[in-house]
Amino acid sequence: MSSADADKLMKQANKLCDPSFFSMRIKADWEQAQPIYEKAAKLYKAAKCYDKARYAFERAATGQERQSSPWQAGKLLEQAASCAKETGDMTQVAELSRKAAQLYKEAGRGSAAAEALSKAAKLLEEKNPQEASAMYLEAVELMEDDGKESMALDIFRQAIGSHIKNQRYVDAMNMLMRFAQACDVSNATSSQCKAYLGAVVVGLYAGNAAEAWATYQDALGVDAFNCSSEALAADALFDAYRSADEAAIRKLISSKPIFLDLDNQVGKLAKKLPVGDVRAMAAQLGGAQGAAPAAVVDTADIDEDDLT
Repeated sequence: MSSADADKLMKQANKLCDPSFFSMRIKADWEQAQPIYEKAAKLYKAAKCYDKARYAFERAATGQERQSSPWQAGKLLEQAASCAKETGDMTQVAELSRKAAQLYKEAGRGSAAAEALSKAAKLLEEKNPQEASAMYLEAVELMEDDGKESMALDIFRQAIGSHIKNQRYVDAMNMLMRFAQACDVSNATSSQCKAYLGAVVVGLYAGNAAEAWATYQDALGVDAFNCSSEALAADALFDAYRSADEAAIRKLISSKPIFLDLDNQVGKLAKKLPVGDVRAMAAQLGGAQGAAPAAVVDTADIDEDDLT
């Protein structure tokens, strides 16, 4: 079957949605029209008539909504978004994906809603990083609101990687801190401590040593991090930055695998340290004028061998 066959199906479905005196139809017959729209959409897609396919999927989704099937409607809108992506209409990708997510929420499928948003965000990363960032945040907040943030760890990682790739370092730090909180809920202590250390690394890479230090201080309030190897490594990194000795910073990073074991994009930033005006960052931390107040790190339970 071809796109011409799909055109005939669309004409047939449209008639079923129009009131007809001769057919004694006073309102749209979505029960009959919906599967016809869906069949037409699949034919258009197979024929690579993506714009027509998108429209047909939207009509099929409307049919499912009118029949009180938000879950099925959401799935059809995701297919419509996929067709919009093929035409390069990223505005439609975002709009249709958000509609799909809303329908999934109505169906009580919060996880599916978050997944729809994160998939769309990934598609938008290159052409519209700001919108991608917003959609990742919406996905995370949706899971947090449902108390299911521990099930969204992969979405957190995708969001962090996207922020770093697009040089949105403040967003990356904020997402790393939220990721750490989600790990706390799921008792993923190792990932939690790496997230806190990662936030420090991102802050230093961005040249904002003061913010990195403040983030570190906040993280030390978490018992799991305070007595971790990651906390000790972060403290050593700040000491190296206070010295304004670039060689010392590079030596520290290269000698401690704990930095290189950070999640992919964060680990790549760690390998590049130091960057920017190291003397200015040393000044932010106290530097030669007097070191910033030393952090109180609980070393009682730390195995020094973990840092070598």
